[in-house]
Amino acid sequence: MLLLFLLTAKAGIGQTTGPHVEDMASQLGTASIEVLEMDMGDLTGDGSPEFAAAVQTENVIDHQRERLVVVFRLQRGQWVLWKSSASPILGSEEGGVLGDPFAGLGIQDQMLHISHFGGSNWRWSMDDAYRHQGEDLILSEHRSYWGSFCEEKVNWEIHLSEGRAHCTYGREECPEGFGNNGHLDSIPKSETFEIPKGLRIKLEHRKDSAVHIVSPVHGFETSL
Repeated sequence: MLLLFLLTAKAGIGQTTGPHVEDMASQLGTASIEVLEMDMGDLTGDGSPEFAAAVQTENVIDHQRERLVVVFRLQRGQWVLWKSSASPILGSEEGGVLGDPFAGLGIQDQMLHISHFGGSNWRWSMDDAYRHQGEDLILSEHRSYWGSFCEEKVNWEIHLSEGRAHCTYGREECPEGFGNNGHLDSIPKSETFEIPKGLRIKLEHRKDSAVHIVSPVHGFETSL
């Protein structure tokens, strides 16, 4: 698995290892945690690695075990909790019939990536990438898909730090035996346009955001 390979490769640099699970739980103020995914890399650009993980605690909220994205930093040789939030990760029951929507977490190109997918006949996926800015981790890039076999499909790629968005609209191909593909567009509609550069969505406020984006030509819509 790619994220596991990245973790192994990065952990080998300088033989740095992440915090013990017991230490993580203690700093989070809970008796125990389950680590769903973890990775290590330099998020701040200071040459020292950060440790990021998606964890599940023993707390139950709305009939689901609490999930958090946590980030630890090295301070005088000790791993110290820097960021902790339930906002950027979905619960285990929020993926529809496909089950748990959490797809992965990793650090690449000095950004923290968090991925989800889910749905039933209509499938969706999204990948958020957060970049260090000051003392915050700010949403820098967002990619998403929404569509169904024999129906419409929409892909978004949004670069908040650059103030640019790109959307492609088309039709999904029918699986063999489930219909013909005469409805497929020969050339999907696509549009690249500018968005305000001042949009700041912190890791801790991901679910609280209400940013609505509409493309000026085709009227494609999405929300962050």
